[in-house]
Amino acid sequence: MSRQDWGIGLIGLGGIANTHLQAYLNAGLKVVGGADVDKERLRLMKERWELSIATTNWEELVDHPDVRVLDITAPHKKEIRLPIVEYAGLRKKALLIQKPLCPYLKDAKEIVDTAERLGVPLMVNQNSVFVPAFQAMEPYLRNGAIGIPYYCQIENRNWVDVSAHSWFGKDKRWVTSDMAIHHFALVHHWFGVWETIYAQMGRDPSQNGVVGDNWSVVQIHFQNGVKATVINNWAYRGHRPKPHSREEIIIQGDRGVISGDSEEICVVTTDPPARIFPQFQGKWFPDAFANVMTHFIDCLDQGKPFLCSGRDNLNAIAMIEGAYLSAEEGRSVTRREVMEKAGIND
Repeated sequence: MSRQDWGIGLIGLGGIANTHLQAYLNAGLKVVGGADVDKERLRLMKERWELSIATTNWEELVDHPDVRVLDITAPHKKEIRLPIVEYAGLRKKALLIQKPLCPYLKDAKEIVDTAERLGVPLMVNQNSVFVPAFQAMEPYLRNGAIGIPYYCQIENRNWVDVSAHSWFGKDKRWVTSDMAIHHFALVHHWFGVWETIYAQMGRDPSQNGVVGDNWSVVQIHFQNGVKATVINNWAYRGHRPKPHSREEIIIQGDRGVISGDSEEICVVTTDPPARIFPQFQGKWFPDAFANVMTHFIDCLDQGKPFLCSGRDNLNAIAMIEGAYLSAEEGRSVTRREVMEKAGIND
């Protein structure tokens, strides 16, 4: 089969759906249609993207025979997503779910358990793993060019105003669950299973429309010995922002360092001494989103395992859970205690 045989249906046509649709158009993928509860938004998106099906009844979209993959971009709340997963799972539709799968580990586990019980593939759209620049970094991380990696730092800072948004930022968890999850999934992909986590976080009360944390610093120790610091500060008013999707990434090894962001990379090595500027094509928006879906479809078509499966993604969601527990109790938290509390057996 070809990629065109895998018709895509989007459930949720809010702002990020525009990026999804642009990405799929660029990649030549087949979009069957979309569903949304907001009639005016539905009308505008149908007109903008020339959707052949645009409905307020998401069950109708799921039931359409041409839809084989559901792209779930509806808000990341269990009460919204779980019924979709159950209904779609009974109809054997493949599921791609926008990150975070859920901000709470127990809720995410329930969604994953449901998909597995119904026997349907579930991939989480952790698009950071598919950013062209970050993919270009990976060979230098894996091939010994910088020696043995021992430290990674990711920093994202900017002032983000979500006061006009109906639900984004309105949960008691925000920047660590909704933004740092990009980075948690990325360092999990690069460095494997984490062991302990320590976090500090807070909220600038002048940031209107935000209920939860708007800055956090999270330190992660991985089983392989790598340590990572993930900084997300969306209350930064200064003149030197590092906004999403231009967050800075540094990976240090004992023989070099990889530095860069989603648009530029430099690899400095000591043996032999060199400065390398890897070339790549594409940016985070929208190319990483196209890479996610094409990877998922190709793996489904070929019967191969795919990255960022629902089960594997629980490792990244557990970092969210561990970070909030650490900040609340002022201590280092282990992966084991987080998993056991959620009833997850490795």
